[in-house]
Amino acid sequence: MKAFEMSSKENKNGRRHFKAILYRIHPDSCVDVVNQVGTEYQKNGITWIREYCEQALPSIEGMSLRCEFIDDERTEILGHGDTGIVDGEPVYEDAVVIGTFNKGYIDNIETDDGVITACIGEGEIDAQCYHNFVTKLEENAEQGIYPSGSIEIMRTEQNNAIVYKYGYKEKGRIPMEFIHSGFALLGVTPADDSAKLIEINENKEDSNEMTDVEIKALVSEAIDSFTQQTAEINKCKADCQAEIDRVLAEKNEIIATSEQIQAALDAVTAERNALNEKYEQLWAETEALRKALGEAKARERIGEFNAAIAEFSETEKEYAKAEIEAFNADPMTSEINAVVNKIWEGIGKSAKADAKAVAEQNALESAKAEDIFGEIADNDVEDTSIF
Repeated sequence: MKAFEMSSKENKNGRRHFKAILYRIHPDSCVDVVNQVGTEYQKNGITWIREYCEQALPSIEGMSLRCEFIDDERTEILGHGDTGIVDGEPVYEDAVVIGTFNKGYIDNIETDDGVITACIGEGEIDAQCYHNFVTKLEENAEQGIYPSGSIEIMRTEQNNAIVYKYGYKEKGRIPMEFIHSGFALLGVTPADDSAKLIEINENKEDSNEMTDVEIKALVSEAIDSFTQQTAEINKCKADCQAEIDRVLAEKNEIIATSEQIQAALDAVTAERNALNEKYEQLWAETEALRKALGEAKARERIGEFNAAIAEFSETEKEYAKAEIEAFNADPMTSEINAVVNKIWEGIGKSAKADAKAVAEQNALESAKAEDIFGEIADNDVEDTSIF
């Protein structure tokens, strides 16, 4: 089973990341409430219950990874290296710290025994100070060989010893208040297939059994606490109900106001629609009147135009044919005088041309008359003299 994993060789920075199974967690259903004992437990008699393990998870951060080396090359390991207890705390003078955990968590993980729920820790090993050992770990990992491990736990600051649910028992005891203090890599056969556990300062003589006086005091304290909490809850419920009533009143007021606003908005919308309809009707009437007025003005102007050019013949009107067509196409913007002037201009040019032609004809006829009555010279008669 992979109780310990190393990171790949490629990511060397003087440290190696690792992940270790600290211990297997048992199902809540294994707790026998009647007999006050865990019916499933590890070989050392511990029944790990998730609820209490989760409470102790923060203590894994900063926890030491330790080894007890038995050779000068520091490649062979033995156990925890513990040398006893001093002032109520364990001492590991034969062990060295080779790494540190930086996080712990609970997860389902695949093992040789199938998928189990386990407490898992991750951290880094100092590969510079323990080069030979890390090299051996890496070589073994490539062959699927992983070292066993053993978790170390101890009491919390608030207690004189580890607190067990239902008290200490040889088999099926349930640690309830504790902290994780260290994890040792082992070179010996572990007591637990998942990870060997060493309990520190468990104080077997201490018991969770209480006297009648202590029980009565505890019950009285619980009743007082319950009474106080009940009063606080009732007050909270009353305050909450008052706040709910206030919010509902405001909501109803807002709803009423919203209905009034909606009614006013509907009235304005209806009035606007009516005005729009009236506007469309008036606009249509205005357009009809504007069109009729334009047609009347056009007819009036066409009458004026026809009267202005009535005295001209059709031949004379041809002088201003383009202007006449433009006027008929748009009588309101065309000028009548421009058309009339164009006709007169054409008439004037025609008259001038006729006068010129008459003058030229008269000159030609006058020349012919002079030729008929002019002197005849005979250049062929010789000037002779009889004298």
